[in-house]
Amino acid sequence: MAWTTPLDWTGISNDIVTAAQLNQQVRDNLNVLSTHQHTGAAGQGAASMSGLTLAALATLTFANQSANPDAAGELQRNGNDLLFYGASAVNLTAADASAGTASLRSLGTTAVKAAAGNHEHTIATPDSTSETGSDITSISSTRNTRQKAYTDTQVLDGCSKTVTVSDAKNLVIVVGFVCLIDPTDLADVDMVETGGSATVIQDGMTVRMKERIAGSTTFQSYAFNVIERTDLSAADYRYELMASASVNVTAGWIYATVCQV
Repeated sequence: MAWTTPLDWTGISNDIVTAAQLNQQVRDNLNVLSTHQHTGAAGQGAASMSGLTLAALATLTFANQSANPDAAGELQRNGNDLLFYGASAVNLTAADASAGTASLRSLGTTAVKAAAGNHEHTIATPDSTSETGSDITSISSTRNTRQKAYTDTQVLDGCSKTVTVSDAKNLVIVVGFVCLIDPTDLADVDMVETGGSATVIQDGMTVRMKERIAGSTTFQSYAFNVIERTDLSAADYRYELMASASVNVTAGWIYATVCQV
């Protein structure tokens, strides 16, 4: 059964309306309307609008209800706001709603804004603690120590550490420590960074301490440095304590770590 375009009854003067015409024009068309299926054909619609396609709909206008929806599944306009009610009313046209509530988001850095996809993080250099040396006076007049001789460009035993940088935004912190008998030799131990080519990042150890008899013999000399290296290219870097002349070393160590986004 299909919808039939109604007749123009004004054209009938002497003709007699037949049962077939009435059946077609009245009964059959009313029966078509009773099926109420939304197929898009003339005179057809559906009581339930499930599966409705609005591809040709240009504008959907909501009447202002001057109130928020209060039942699950309701979509309703209140003034210039469009709200949906689930567990509570959510404003679909608001921006930067509270955290955890769906809404449009502007770009920014607060808790309710969205971060831009092209933003960068800059590693901030921390404030270094005060680096000072000390002069420790011994009450003893003798001191026996062991030492090892190194020559120019030799790396001190156990004083090499490699870190891997995988992001260009980074901060590498390097700490070096050395113990020598002759305090003048402290200037002949360098902190070196090797990553493609060798770079001296600390020329001689400068934060110095001495252990000695007051005004007399020096038993041991100690020194350290803390170096901060920022925004290195992604690569492996090796940090070393290296002799830059002939020195006699009692002990030494190096520590390196990388922080990155």
